[in-house]
Amino acid sequence: MSDVQLRKFFEFDESDLAANRSGKLSAKQKSRLETSEKGADQIFIGAGVVFIVAALIIIYFVAGDSILKLFSGESLTSDDTLAIVLGGGLPALLFGFFAFGAFKLGTSKMDNSVETVQGKVNFVKVEKQVPTSTSSVSSYRTVQQYELRVGKIAFENVGEELLNIIDEGDTYTFYYTKQVKQILSCEFISKGK
Repeated sequence: MSDVQLRKFFEFDESDLAANRSGKLSAKQKSRLETSEKGADQIFIGAGVVFIVAALIIIYFVAGDSILKLFSGESLTSDDTLAIVLGGGLPALLFGFFAFGAFKLGTSKMDNSVETVQGKVNFVKVEKQVPTSTSSVSSYRTVQQYELRVGKIAFENVGEELLNIIDEGDTYTFYYTKQVKQILSCEFISKGK
């Protein structure tokens, strides 16, 4: 175990650790988290706009003529009514629901309060199903990842090189963000038995 390697792996310094010990984010950590959150927000808001545009395009091509008849005062046939209900209402509801969810995620703020856990370190190799995007058919592949477990807290998908830095069974204190459990800093407490 090397403090230098640990600090490099988790990208923290003594000022970050001092702030985390007092239950706060350092200015550097706060800036880094805000930057990454801003990027995610932009992606969600962009997805919301895409959902709205897709709904409008579908409505235009499926029910556009029928909607024009409705607003121009012409009489509607049963086919026109069906086109408005199914071709206009269904895409509006479905894509509107997805757009609302995307906008809500894009404007919500993450809880980046600092949490602490102390205990013996345990590494567990887990298998997860992850989607593959190589074909139009939904498929999944199994990947192996390591979890770092300390007490009742599990930090998912830690880099395998961490196994060469921290000895399993040693006691550490980890400081992490509440909502996504991102490790901010950590410190060695005692050697395992």
